[in-house]
Amino acid sequence: DNWHIGEKCLAPFVENGKLHEGTISSIEKDKNGKSFAVVSFLESEERKILINKLCRVEANRGPWKSLIFDDSDLEKPYFPDRNLPSPAVAFKLSDNGDFIPYTINRYLRDYQREGAQFLYGHYAKKRGCILGDDMGLGKTIQVISFLAAVLRKKGTREDIENNMPEFLLRTMKKESQCNPKKTFLIVAPLSVLYNWKDELDTWGYFKVTVLHGSKKDDDLSRIKQGKCEVALTTYETLRLYLDEFNSVEWSAVIVDEAHRIKNPKAQITQTMKSLKCSVRIGLTGTILQNNMKELWCVMDWAVPGLLGSRLHFKKKFSDPVEHGQRHTATKRELATGRKAMVKLATKMSGWFLRRTKALISDQLPKKEDRMVYCSLTDFQKAVYQAVLETEDVSLVLRAGEPCSCSSGRKRKNCCYQ
Repeated sequence: DNWHIGEKCLAPFVENGKLHEGTISSIEKDKNGKSFAVVSFLESEERKILINKLCRVEANRGPWKSLIFDDSDLEKPYFPDRNLPSPAVAFKLSDNGDFIPYTINRYLRDYQREGAQFLYGHYAKKRGCILGDDMGLGKTIQVISFLAAVLRKKGTREDIENNMPEFLLRTMKKESQCNPKKTFLIVAPLSVLYNWKDELDTWGYFKVTVLHGSKKDDDLSRIKQGKCEVALTTYETLRLYLDEFNSVEWSAVIVDEAHRIKNPKAQITQTMKSLKCSVRIGLTGTILQNNMKELWCVMDWAVPGLLGSRLHFKKKFSDPVEHGQRHTATKRELATGRKAMVKLATKMSGWFLRRTKALISDQLPKKEDRMVYCSLTDFQKAVYQAVLETEDVSLVLRAGEPCSCSSGRKRKNCCYQ
């Protein structure tokens, strides 16, 4: 098929294979003669895709709806079956126009707004912090709420139009927004990297780039051109390409599972400390795993100097607390340890926010148990009966019976051990 610049098409995403509507911005050929189209998507970045992978919009439209022009409900997020814990109003974070859009705020609980406010406050003052909520309390959603506020997202059609390439805006006779470019880096383990991508796509219209795999150079180039708002990468990719990452001016770096930065001598810690960015936000539900030295290492990455040097921390906090926790501790050591812990908590209070499930139990939905009984099929019954009739199962079932040797002892403690 002949394709032309400016023509609409349906092109597959590598991540999920689904077709997304886009517009061809250029057509290129590689050294092997293969034709590629550079496709600009309505809610994502430009991607290079083989020409023969493109589909005509008209041929596939049928019940499929255009992402922009045919769908009347474009709000993100949209969970029609979920009860709204809050009214559909925006949540103000500051007096300069930064707020969590109502599309997100209506699904947030009070402690999640508090968490987003905490992150925003430190970002506004250009300093780091640690969000240390228990697992399951929605640290990811709190970060997305914060990002939506600082990136001035609305969660509506307006975001889609603002994310369009300039040539599309000119075609639609719309003016480009002249907001200062902000780019955030999220570092996460590979196991949850694409979960971050899915959550960002679910909760808003963000320009997201995944810096992992073979396309890093092109993606970094797009980031430098201001075509990306949120970049996702792994610890390992960051370590291997630290110089390239340091060539980008990041608005903030957000590190998931920040407890990995626990050993001052480890490569991962040295890499994270070498990344150039003054606003460092750590997410972890287990900041203290083995000893207090790990806590110092994580906090010193996020807020350098807050707890002093390693030797200072050891003398003032670590040693007194650990000595006071020994079972042989004297009353004086117990008292000194408690005082040191109180001082440490006070020192960290402004930079470390932790909520447990117990503290917010009144805000969490009640647990529901639903029991579903499933009958065995005839084949499963036959297999189950065959297992029951094996010698091993028979030994287990009769383990408590008197042994056949007349010793008076149970079979499991005698001849059938």
